[in-house]
Amino acid sequence: MESSVGLNPIDGAVNQTIFGMLLRSVLIMKFTIYATIFCLEACPLLSIASAQVLPSKKEEQVELNRDRRADQLNGAAKASEIIGMTVKNYQAEVIGKIEDLAVDVESGRIVQVIVATGGFIGIDQVRSAIPPSAFHHDIAAKVLHLNADREMLRNAPDFNRSNWASFNDSDHLAKVYHHYHEDGAFGFISHDDAVAYGMIPTTRLKQIQNASGLIGMPVKNLSDQVLGKVNDILLDMEAGRLIAVIVSSGGFLGMGDELSALPPTALKFTAERKNLLLDATKEMLMAAPHFKSHEWPDFAQPLYTSGIYRSYRVEPYFKQNADNSALNARDRDGQSLTPLDQGNSQADLEITAQIRSRIIASKGMSINGQNVKIITQKGKVTLRGPVDKAEERLIIEDIANGCALIGNVDNQLEVKRINHGN
Repeated sequence: MESSVGLNPIDGAVNQTIFGMLLRSVLIMKFTIYATIFCLEACPLLSIASAQVLPSKKEEQVELNRDRRADQLNGAAKASEIIGMTVKNYQAEVIGKIEDLAVDVESGRIVQVIVATGGFIGIDQVRSAIPPSAFHHDIAAKVLHLNADREMLRNAPDFNRSNWASFNDSDHLAKVYHHYHEDGAFGFISHDDAVAYGMIPTTRLKQIQNASGLIGMPVKNLSDQVLGKVNDILLDMEAGRLIAVIVSSGGFLGMGDELSALPPTALKFTAERKNLLLDATKEMLMAAPHFKSHEWPDFAQPLYTSGIYRSYRVEPYFKQNADNSALNARDRDGQSLTPLDQGNSQADLEITAQIRSRIIASKGMSINGQNVKIITQKGKVTLRGPVDKAEERLIIEDIANGCALIGNVDNQLEVKRINHGN
């Protein structure tokens, strides 16, 4: 019997399937090997390309963050508290202490911060000048952070207080800012004699003051009347700005321990530079916001602080992001009155001052209530801003009605909304 070995159709199909699977496995393995080799060769090139792109992106972000800091209100710190404050790096090592600040009142600028580093982290007794924008102010911890290691501090430009003027010239300042990679923030020097808002002419650099010396300096008006003396200076360290000069004006106003906040750019020096000058009458000073020495308002609120600037017809350097949308909408439409619209006549100034003094004398009035905007124009009074309670709104309206003619008070005060959430 002749035997023959034949292929079963089913077995053939199975064998073809197995062969196909093996072939695919081999191809996949080859592809994986080639892909791995390609990645090993290409990845360094990709890494180099990425390394070339990332620093550029980082630099752009640093510049963007600096620009944002410069046109925002980044907290409000007293110069008397900043002087003597500990400086640490981000490794929590103590670098030194703030010895003083070089400032220019007329432009509202912090020019550089003087740090004493003697005996800290192995560095000899030296004074270093550092750009204000190089610091991060941790308000809660009451410490200033500086991103600097020992090597950077050892090689930093020094500062000699005995030769103050020469260490505040444009060449020295350029070295200081460049050393801390803050070149982008070094744009406030004007290379001509023109005094633009927020700019310092090179001719005035030698007249930069130390903040500690400004505290206690008399403030006069153009009639040579003493309005008070400098109580403190409010600083926005990260923006490199003076927010306000706080003046103890109570004696001049006949109000005891009253303090007034003045925009720095509203002040000028006398010829001998021993006094600050404010172009304002007693009535204008009384009409502007002021407060008790034990009841400081929150100057970190842009809405409040911008109101102070406008009381003296000065534009704030920061953006005013308000917390009251209805009020802001009216401000933006260009139709609402602002403190810049205050009338200059003696009668208008006296009405505003009288309303302000009566509001402050009213018992139980909140800080918001004491500092509402009062604009008198041709005898008509406009009241604007937030108050804490509906009762305050009515009390202030009654006070205004008692000082102005009946029917001449426009009450636009709004009760502050309370957020009951976290």
